[in-house]
Amino acid sequence: MTKIVCVIVTFNRKALLAEAIESVLTQPEAPEYVFVIDNASTDGTEAFIQQQFDFDDQHLVYVRCQQNLGGSAGFATGIRLALQTDCDWISISDDDAIFQTGYFAAMRRAIVTQPQQGVFSGSVLLPNGHHDAMHREMITNSQTLTVKPIAEGDYAQDFKYDIFSFVGILMSRGIVERIGLPEQDYFIRFDDFEYALRARKYGQFLNVHDALVLHKTTYTRTAIAPWKEYYVMRNRLASLFKHRGQTRVTCWYARRFLARKLFAILLFRDRLGQAGPLIKAYVQGYRDGWHDRLGRNQDYLP
Repeated sequence: MTKIVCVIVTFNRKALLAEAIESVLTQPEAPEYVFVIDNASTDGTEAFIQQQFDFDDQHLVYVRCQQNLGGSAGFATGIRLALQTDCDWISISDDDAIFQTGYFAAMRRAIVTQPQQGVFSGSVLLPNGHHDAMHREMITNSQTLTVKPIAEGDYAQDFKYDIFSFVGILMSRGIVERIGLPEQDYFIRFDDFEYALRARKYGQFLNVHDALVLHKTTYTRTAIAPWKEYYVMRNRLASLFKHRGQTRVTCWYARRFLARKLFAILLFRDRLGQAGPLIKAYVQGYRDGWHDRLGRNQDYLP
């Protein structure tokens, strides 16, 4: 029997986390194990979740980290623990990913019908019913690793693609053992992008259109936080240089990426109001990404 471990990483979103866990446990053909990785939440997450679910069950495991080392380290911790079980596949998601009924049954069918495939995903929906396009992308420039989202119309059927996010991803144990763990020092942002680049070396990923996951995100492209944007800038450049080196083309792209981010401050009222912190975050992220200075930056924390 194919065994699946579900890894869920959380930080200070106990109500959403409870909904996410419930959406996994009540699935037909649910995963055999569920690991919840708590990145040192301060909102009473552990006590709240321990009251809601039976963590004495050996197949439901709660792990609280001593400090918040970011989603990247949380995913690395969860995947490391998953590999200590007898699992065949590992499901990866945040605490705002709500699996819709039949998700894992659809994944199990896909595993049987597509035995050569090493990575599957489901279709990510927003609360408004539209697909969240930023989670499934195609590489359009192999030198700069530029991407574009999958078109809305393509979600009517299964499709293959190049870059995933950590929302509703199912990876075979064999692929994970080949590529290792996510980059723990990314903290947040682009850890999934970089991980996808490593996994992509073993073939494209298959999105199963009738496996649905609701993404209850509050993120918008206009309302952004300077501390998060620091990691966007730093980790995008670090991942580019790691996989393509510091060539004339990639260095040109890095400068262009910084220029575009700075110019975007003028386009949105929310950004213009915090122009100073954003400029500082982008410039520092650019410098740190260029020189591969990674890790948890004390000046840029939630």
